[in-house]
Amino acid sequence: MFQTVLYFLLFAAFLAAFLLIPKTRRTKRFGIILLSILLVFEVFVANFQSFHLLFGGYEKREYELDSPDLSLSGGHFDTDARTGETVYVTSSSTFTIRNLDQKVGTVRLKLDLAGETTVPYVRVVVSAQDVTNAKSLRSGIAQREVVYGDARSEYITLDLSGPVYRIDLKVTAMPSDGTTVTLRGITINESVPFRFSPLRLVLPALIALGIYALLTFVRLRQSYEEQTVLFKRAAIVMTVLFLLFGTVIGLVQNALPNFGAKSGNQITQELVDAFEHGQVSLLDEPSEELLALDNPYDWSERQTSGVSYKWDHLLFEGKYYSYYGIAPVILLFLPYHMVTGCYFPTGFAVWLFGMIGMLFLSLCFMAVADRYARKVPLNILLASLFILQIGSGVFYNFMRSNFYEIAQSSGFMFTCLGFYFLIRADLVGDRRISIPALVLSSTFLSLAVLSRPTLAVYCICALFFIGYGLVKTHLKASEEGNRKKLVRADALYLVAALVPFVVLGGGQAIYNYVRFGSFLDFGIQYSLTINDFTRSQYYTDMAMIGFYNFLFAPPTFQPKFPFFFSNFSTLDVPGYYYVANRNAIGLFFRSLPIWGFFGAGRLFRKLDRAQRRRLLLLVLPTCVIAPLVIIFSIWESGYGVRYCADFAWQLVGGGMLVLYLLYQKSEDETAKRGMQCFFVIAAVVALLLNVAMLYDYLDKSGEFLAACRRLERLFNFWL
Repeated sequence: MFQTVLYFLLFAAFLAAFLLIPKTRRTKRFGIILLSILLVFEVFVANFQSFHLLFGGYEKREYELDSPDLSLSGGHFDTDARTGETVYVTSSSTFTIRNLDQKVGTVRLKLDLAGETTVPYVRVVVSAQDVTNAKSLRSGIAQREVVYGDARSEYITLDLSGPVYRIDLKVTAMPSDGTTVTLRGITINESVPFRFSPLRLVLPALIALGIYALLTFVRLRQSYEEQTVLFKRAAIVMTVLFLLFGTVIGLVQNALPNFGAKSGNQITQELVDAFEHGQVSLLDEPSEELLALDNPYDWSERQTSGVSYKWDHLLFEGKYYSYYGIAPVILLFLPYHMVTGCYFPTGFAVWLFGMIGMLFLSLCFMAVADRYARKVPLNILLASLFILQIGSGVFYNFMRSNFYEIAQSSGFMFTCLGFYFLIRADLVGDRRISIPALVLSSTFLSLAVLSRPTLAVYCICALFFIGYGLVKTHLKASEEGNRKKLVRADALYLVAALVPFVVLGGGQAIYNYVRFGSFLDFGIQYSLTINDFTRSQYYTDMAMIGFYNFLFAPPTFQPKFPFFFSNFSTLDVPGYYYVANRNAIGLFFRSLPIWGFFGAGRLFRKLDRAQRRRLLLLVLPTCVIAPLVIIFSIWESGYGVRYCADFAWQLVGGGMLVLYLLYQKSEDETAKRGMQCFFVIAAVVALLLNVAMLYDYLDKSGEFLAACRRLERLFNFWL
């Protein structure tokens, strides 16, 4: 299935490229040259192991299981029920070939990994005794993997000198949980079969075509205002491809949704049941043993006493509560249960929220481009949209489906919706203010807080826009000289802007007060997790862990797929810091346009006083201060890569906006061309680093582990 969905995505990408790329003579010539290079690479580089025995004078020899020169240990002989042949069954064994006295270039292990339980792969460690070390074995000269479904992986190439006298092959079924594999025979000096890979051929072709198109196509080098329709079409196609990509990740990592589920989790069931019973505390009651503890928030005390408790639930005054937001409960999970009697599937909810969020992230970007980047060329804008989408962080939620991801993805969705309508409300600029868009913006930003309290900072940012729009509304009404009309316009504007905040925010405050006796207490300190939040103390160096890993952690390179790896660090902080995962490459590396902030000083020198004031008033809080506040606040919860969905696109988008304004203010054509190249390179870097991070985050288990190993071998073609 894994390869099938990859090929489906490739087909969709090729179809999009075919429809969008003009079929000029120059393009056809580039395509032919590119295809020729890739074919030569596929034949002579990616398959160079197939030529390993060429001109070497290697003699092929097959060893049956009863061969006197082959000894087997660690398993047992058996009879294959299908063929009647004798086989050797093992989970961990050493196969020894003696009395070789000949050149050895390859060893083929005829292993059957499919039995009662499929083994994803078998690790093989090779030791050998050749003419350069004739009296003893050189241990561990090679380590390879035989992968389920990849017949080519049975062949192990060896670079040994002169006559080889003995080879030991230690095989271990992985994961080493007692599952067994079947050996049918061993062959030395059998040529590695040639393998043509469409995936290995097409992926670099698509990347190269994308770079070529963005840098050379005349229409893509023209500005937004010159090619508005083309930009919108290309942005829609790109968004659809990202939606397909997110769908594939969700399907690969999660089972098909069960819309008739009779159980759920803390958000999809427990809060639903509580609200249906007219209460804010959960129906389950804490055990007397838990309440009798000296400090039930101390994880070590709970573990030592062995009491039962509900993980990551709030415990307050003898009752269980939920910290997580109620917006998705009220809008989706509760109505669904009331209508169907079943609980909405978690994985599908995370996917649905993420899809809507990704769609409106694109729409938000398109709205910004229409208002503030009309003279920016399409290649910069399309590269920017690609970087924003692939680095948004929402894809991590599709890979784990629990109440954490519900809160994260729903918050992401409502934030994207809120900012889209905030831009469409046209509170800034010369366009007429849209009151309906303003109402929707305030509503969705409020719902973001009701999904994930951390996102309240963006409501504060929205107030700066609202204040700017109020001045604009007031000045426009003042021009007409009617005082009554002026008051009416101001009142209508303020009602539209603030009532959703007051109503929804007030509802959340009342919800907080009913639970914890305080309007501003969301209750996270009462969580039953590993750390006791009621007593944990703040230390600045712990906050720095988040800043380093989210923003500055450089990638590391290794010559194996996916080639770029995380570089997480706790900065050797001498205290407890929770780490959910160690997946970290900083935004300053995987989203290069964020460096645009360092051009703000140069931009300020090109702006007049009013433009500077507007930029500081609107961009600084939204794209700098608020995201940094969120990163700072994470110190208590610990590091998790999925948190970047709260702030990544805002930070990167701010850097992009600075670069857009610099581009439009510049009259240096060389500098403009350089910025176009920068964005194209940044898109390629974003692709490589973010895909590497996503691949590292995948839950690789079961048969999917074998699919991942096959993919790795496909690009680690030298193995």
